[in-house]
Amino acid sequence: MNDYSKITALYSRLSVGDEDRDGGESNSIQNQKKFLESYARQLKLTNIRHYIDDDESGRFFDRSAYSRMMDDVENGKIGVCIMKDLTRWGRDYLQVGNAMEIFRRNNVRFIAVNNGIDSENPDTLEFAPFINIMSEWYAKDISKKVKTGIKTKGMSGKPIATEAPYGYVKAPDNKDFWIIDEEAAKVVRLIFRLFLDGKNRNQIAVFLKNEQIPTPTFYMKDRGRGTCKNKTLNEDNRYKWNKATLTHILTRQEYCGDVVNFKTTKHFRDKRNHYVDRSQWHITENVHEPIIDRADFENVQRILENAPVKRPNGDGEIHPLSGLLFCKDCGAKMHIRIDYRNGGKRHVAYCSEYHKGKAKNPKCHSPHIMDANLLLQTVADVLKKIAEYSISNRAEFEALVKKSLAMQQTDKTKKQQKRIPQITTRLEQIEKVLDKL
Repeated sequence: MNDYSKITALYSRLSVGDEDRDGGESNSIQNQKKFLESYARQLKLTNIRHYIDDDESGRFFDRSAYSRMMDDVENGKIGVCIMKDLTRWGRDYLQVGNAMEIFRRNNVRFIAVNNGIDSENPDTLEFAPFINIMSEWYAKDISKKVKTGIKTKGMSGKPIATEAPYGYVKAPDNKDFWIIDEEAAKVVRLIFRLFLDGKNRNQIAVFLKNEQIPTPTFYMKDRGRGTCKNKTLNEDNRYKWNKATLTHILTRQEYCGDVVNFKTTKHFRDKRNHYVDRSQWHITENVHEPIIDRADFENVQRILENAPVKRPNGDGEIHPLSGLLFCKDCGAKMHIRIDYRNGGKRHVAYCSEYHKGKAKNPKCHSPHIMDANLLLQTVADVLKKIAEYSISNRAEFEALVKKSLAMQQTDKTKKQQKRIPQITTRLEQIEKVLDKL
């Protein structure tokens, strides 16, 4: 039996609010509230409480008011729940079905007025699953139409991103064209220049922090742009650059003047974007003014592709050979630490696997300790001899370099050719599945 002394929940939802809201609730929400209150009075229901989600999509169920209402249902506070129709509940028939089961378990009477559904009359529930399926089909159909429009725009070479990337702003007279934001562009150029001069991303982050340069998130928020423009941010992070942010900037092809579309995809039930393979991107070159020279950008990509992982030691230092040394016996990376014994300071490299398994069955039976500074000097001497040889025997040196590059290219081609049979077999399997479908 339903307990009518409990809360009568009136749930209202609107996906996109009306423009005429005067800074408050949309007119549609106000109309829903009046409609539901009137219906509740007709049934002589009391203890009314409104649960309102304005500007919330029915595809997702982590809505604030909806979540609060479901918590009250689970806690036994609600006796009746009234909505204008099932689409207010949501457009995912599985989620709606699960929620209806929660209502049943907690003896909550559910009413969808316009659909003629009242859980006190079991006959009215027969068509609820079909209504839910049609609601989801509608959401899927709308999603498909929106994606088609975005696809058409993206394929024409216009940017489909909501915001211009850090370093650009949308042109005042043409929202589909980016112009350079000189203040931010200076920072982008600085980052590329420092990287090409040999600094790694951790060192660049420290440099930018010391120079009190705001991160892109704070820079955009201060100008009313970006995804965090309406969020409260921790001011302690204003100058806290990190490796991920710098990698994102250093790999953005848009800085060459190109428009890069369809880097991510999203299912109509999912809020989050998912990155796709580069082969699925649509790139239109030389659309807007470049911030970075294309040759410099390509050089940066080559460096990043072969960049070793460099981590600071206990004192925050990053040794030039960090991430480049490997054990000759087990192939594991060698770590570099500072040794202060005997009153001095020296950088020591040792096998990481030896220390991991020192107690039982180590993968490597020797730490292979060596003086990293002495090794660095040896490398410098070798590079000096190579430089001298390249100057005095230029023709021979160029021939050796070309031969080495050709061998590397041949090895890469062989690896790719080995994958061809695997890919062909997989394509045949997919084709058979499609034929069966």
